[in-house]
Amino acid sequence: MTFFSGVEWPMNTLAHLANSGLRIIALAAFTGTTLAAFRVKTISTRLFVWKAVLCGAFAMPVLGFLLPPVSVPTPGFLQRQPVQRASAENSVPILGGTTPLAMGQVPSAILSQQRQPAESLSLAESSLPQRSLWSTMQWREFAPAVYFAVALLLLARFVVGFVLSRRVSLASLDIHEPRITERLLSQARARALNVVPRAKESELISVPVTMGVIRPTILLPTGWRDWDDEKLNAVLAHEASHVARRDALTQQLSLLHRAVFWFSPLAWWLDRHLANLAEQASDEAALACGADRNDYARTLLGFFEALHAAPGRVWWQGVAMAKPGQAERRLERILAWKGTVAMGVKKSIAVAIICFAIPVVYVVASARGVQENNQTAPPAAAAAKPAAGQPTTHAGPPEPPAPAHGISTSGPEPMAPTAPPDPAEVPVAQEAPGDVGYSYSYGYDDEQHFVIVSGKTDSFTMSGSSDDARHVEKLKKQIPGDFIWFEQDGKSYIIRDQATIERAHKFWLPQQELGKRQEELGKQQEALGKRQAELGAKMEKVRVNVPEMTAEMDKLRAELKALSSGATAEQISNLQAEIGELQARLGESQSRAGVQQSKLGDEMGVLGARQGELGAKQGELGRQQAELARQAQRQMKELLDDAIKKGTAKPEPESEDHSML
Repeated sequence: MTFFSGVEWPMNTLAHLANSGLRIIALAAFTGTTLAAFRVKTISTRLFVWKAVLCGAFAMPVLGFLLPPVSVPTPGFLQRQPVQRASAENSVPILGGTTPLAMGQVPSAILSQQRQPAESLSLAESSLPQRSLWSTMQWREFAPAVYFAVALLLLARFVVGFVLSRRVSLASLDIHEPRITERLLSQARARALNVVPRAKESELISVPVTMGVIRPTILLPTGWRDWDDEKLNAVLAHEASHVARRDALTQQLSLLHRAVFWFSPLAWWLDRHLANLAEQASDEAALACGADRNDYARTLLGFFEALHAAPGRVWWQGVAMAKPGQAERRLERILAWKGTVAMGVKKSIAVAIICFAIPVVYVVASARGVQENNQTAPPAAAAAKPAAGQPTTHAGPPEPPAPAHGISTSGPEPMAPTAPPDPAEVPVAQEAPGDVGYSYSYGYDDEQHFVIVSGKTDSFTMSGSSDDARHVEKLKKQIPGDFIWFEQDGKSYIIRDQATIERAHKFWLPQQELGKRQEELGKQQEALGKRQAELGAKMEKVRVNVPEMTAEMDKLRAELKALSSGATAEQISNLQAEIGELQARLGESQSRAGVQQSKLGDEMGVLGARQGELGAKQGELGRQQAELARQAQRQMKELLDDAIKKGTAKPEPESEDHSML
């Protein structure tokens, strides 16, 4: 998909952002599940992890373009979807099926546009219900307009808050009193800060606020001189911890993420969650510096009351010590704090989290769902042959072939039309003669439609649509023997010259040979799959033979009962030795079962490696088929052009009487 292509770029942008938003939700869900599974309760660690999620969310739209796709097996029901335009990942949904096929494996019966009579189209249109007012709206223009309007509004709010923050900071008065500067120097040394934050006072604020990223500033309300030393120490420790973690930068990035992905509930939740975690971490930092829990809780409650009494709501960008909506929870955590949790994230833990996050983000950003394939399924070539007694004619086009061998099939179901692919990507091969019923070999070239018909068999070799196949079926009833039907420059031609027909057949013989080799590889893969299934069944049947220990257990029970009133250290030691001996016997039995499973696992590993080798060979044969297809298409085009020049190709009469041919 071209990201900025003509007038489609707003919808393409919106679709890409929606896709990235879903991937970010998947990343957040995985993160939350992992934190819950490992029971991570340390606030500093949780804050660090969710900051990493925020960074991954910013990188997700870019990684979606840069990273190569990674195929992830998904259940079939997740792949089911209605007929629609081919997606950017070059997969085509099939009507009545659930398997997305790669472009190089899609027959023309799926890829070509169905040509329908005008009468049937009129009937279909007349049977549709009348469109509602919403369906008649230009939603492709309406949806991007709504998105960009809300995004710009939130971005404007962010800019206004940033400007207000700058003005408040510039209008504030510097504090140079030793009571403040000495404490800030102490906090900077304790937290290994490269820059000592500035202290200012302002009449525009009612609670302490930390602003700035490069030159951090701690703003205090003008009444700070009335605070006692304990309260001042707690406030400065709280704000210095914000500076050490760069919470102001995290807040700004979170607001930008919310503005871009405002349609995602996760963006709003993540912004609130990061702010709450940052405040909780700073509360713990203040308590760790020696603040009394009850005094600190009263201090924070006073800030909440002052904030509630302040008129209006300011949008400046800063980390305020008190925010509405979180008072009760923060006070409960402060009063319940025991002083036993770690105040920071160790470097080793941070490196481990980053190393673990990189592959997770990579997989989430590049994952493309594919349906799980059953390796024990029979080869497509064998499955495609009709059963004995099947009718030799059908009105509809054939069903699509299986992707592994997929160029020949038969059946009555019409396929869903979509746009044709690059002709160089679609192999065209000939079906071996002698099959019962009609069978086809498909390729596609939008500028070259042809069908090679053998009068001795019911097989076609063609490049075209299902309409072409139906048309040639009618011609075959009226034209005896071999012939080639093709279209060029809007005109239809028929070739009856046997030498020309034989030359055309030879173009596709190499592909037929490759098809047989692929079928043989498919049979080998089927045999390996059956062997793997047998080994899996054997592994399930492996059992641990528990030795007979009834007498020993009865003896232990009797000894335990005798020792219930009291025992010496020697008696306890003897009892533990007997228990250890029983455990050793059980361990030997488990070890023997483990050896059996290990042998079966090694054999399954060998079979898996063989499957990989066969898959690589299949891929190489597919590449060769694509190259042969390009060569055969060029040769076929030259042959048809030459036939028109020499007069070997005769125009197809418009009447249905072809006896003159």
